[in-house]
Amino acid sequence: MTNNYVLLCGQKVRINEDGLICLTDMWKASGGRSKHQAGKFIVNDSTRGFIKSLEANTGYPVLKTVKGGKASGTWANKLLAYKYAGWIDPDFEVGVYTILDQYFSGNLQAVSPLERMNDLVVRDRISKAKGTEAGKSLNARKQEKLELAIEAEELLKEFQLMLPLNLKLVIKGR
Repeated sequence: MTNNYVLLCGQKVRINEDGLICLTDMWKASGGRSKHQAGKFIVNDSTRGFIKSLEANTGYPVLKTVKGGKASGTWANKLLAYKYAGWIDPDFEVGVYTILDQYFSGNLQAVSPLERMNDLVVRDRISKAKGTEAGKSLNARKQEKLELAIEAEELLKEFQLMLPLNLKLVIKGR
């Protein structure tokens, strides 16, 4: 289960109750390029060696893959997440270090479930309002389209009345 998240490049990056960071979310925050997928990072030799060394020094697994459900993704401890960010891009790495260091040092307050629920309710209300406005615009467009069709039909009738006269004048002029 995911308790918290931080925002990286406007993207939510989940942090679970064990302090593991979702590399899948980081990948999305970095731009989601195929070549930067977490799976590609994990299989390279340098990363495998790093994971092995981290696990030997910490005494616990530093990488976890969850398939399906709300907590799906590739999860890693902070140091592996930093290494992943550097593997993606140096500028992204600096951003990740900055945000995650603030989060883990307590200087960046986590968003509580209550705050997340409030955020969800606000986003839902905004979305509904946009939908209502879009609906009003669509209804107005339907009415306008009907009025334009009626006007076009009337103009076509006038044009058809004028057309035979103009043709007769042109024919007489020959």
